[in-house]
Amino acid sequence: MNRIKHAVGKMPPEAGGALGERMALSEPMREAVEQWCRIYENDAPWLSDSRVKGMNLLPAISSEVARMATLELQWRVEGSSGRAEFLQRQTEPVKRQLRQFLEYAVGKGGLVLKPYLSAGRILVEPVQADAFFPTETSADGKITGAVFLEQARRGERVFTRLEEHRMTDGGVLVDNRAFVSVGADPLAREVPLESVREWANLEPQVLLQGRRTPLFVYLKMPFGNTTEPTCALGVSIAARAVELMEEADRQYSRLLWEYEGGELAVDADSTYLIGGRMPQTTRRLFRSLNTGADFYHVYNPAFRDESLRAGLNELLRRIEFACGLSYGIISDPGQREMTATEIVSAKQRLFSTVKEIQGALQQALDELLNIMDYWADFLPGVPAGGYRVQYQWDDSIVTDLAAEKEQFLQEIAAGVRKPWEFRVHFLGETADQAKAACGVTISGTGADNSSEGLLNQ
Repeated sequence: MNRIKHAVGKMPPEAGGALGERMALSEPMREAVEQWCRIYENDAPWLSDSRVKGMNLLPAISSEVARMATLELQWRVEGSSGRAEFLQRQTEPVKRQLRQFLEYAVGKGGLVLKPYLSAGRILVEPVQADAFFPTETSADGKITGAVFLEQARRGERVFTRLEEHRMTDGGVLVDNRAFVSVGADPLAREVPLESVREWANLEPQVLLQGRRTPLFVYLKMPFGNTTEPTCALGVSIAARAVELMEEADRQYSRLLWEYEGGELAVDADSTYLIGGRMPQTTRRLFRSLNTGADFYHVYNPAFRDESLRAGLNELLRRIEFACGLSYGIISDPGQREMTATEIVSAKQRLFSTVKEIQGALQQALDELLNIMDYWADFLPGVPAGGYRVQYQWDDSIVTDLAAEKEQFLQEIAAGVRKPWEFRVHFLGETADQAKAACGVTISGTGADNSSEGLLNQ
């Protein structure tokens, strides 16, 4: 993004110089996004020190959070028209990759889903946080204009395509420009779109009339932006834990060095080794010295791994807290005892984080279906009609289903609850169905709202 911002800014107005002025991306925010992406890809700045080994904490956290957020997620496009069936078929590839898409968004702060037409189908292109930047925002803080980056390598040359979406009074205006690298400058010279076979059928500019909302969806993570609170971009789940992750990697490296540096070894004078050299198979055990003193000395220090592991585990717990997770996601829960209150509080923290992410994901999927419905009007043979989306999320993150059932049965035995309530709560039956199954007589055809009727039920 930094190269694009500077390169576009140097272009003459007719080649897109005005675009550089419209970029709604500050330098601190750009650096933050770049840092999150590098940490996610295990290329954190502190790993340039060869003594530091990475633990891949951000990918592990992002993967686990995405797994929990999409666990047993069911969403289906329904409706009486053929339009709903068509949209349902177009969403199948997204469903298969949804967890992966969400993992990128959690780790890097956000993700763009951009539907487009291809051979009579509607495909969805995911654009990660380091491959787009906003140019316009609406009054409610949503991104309404953006530039997307796509690159293709042909031998030593790198071709870059910039696709800009911006809202106008007439609709959505889409601009496509292609550039070729010269030396270290990836946007040195503009070239025709036909220079790359995959881009040959793209229009340099098109106005999609009548569209009042963007043709892309920005999946924004629901975390506060401490880097730039007014920015429309989301932040990584690790935004508040970057320094802690650096310390954890360094502590992990100290632990590895403790194991490596404390390996059993025998320091022996070279005059006692065959030919003054160590056998190949024992080179790791024997170390040759030229002391002329003792025959050998055993190097076998006591390991300090327990204290190092305890320190590392405490750092991991701090990372879990900063990321809104419960203890035990990446830390060792057995190293520290917790009270029942602490366990419930940690689970509630994780539950809140996951539920907020699920809410952001559901909103993004609704917007995605709206755009796919718009593109369906351009395809011949797709029937008109309405649709609706049904979502079903898993809520077992904080609730132990077996324990809840046992508690429910105890309350039934104590007379606090009725048996039919169990079927309503756990089997999904209606009250009338559950009462009928339990042999409860339902008097009257309508609802009995009287006090006597409620007591009888």
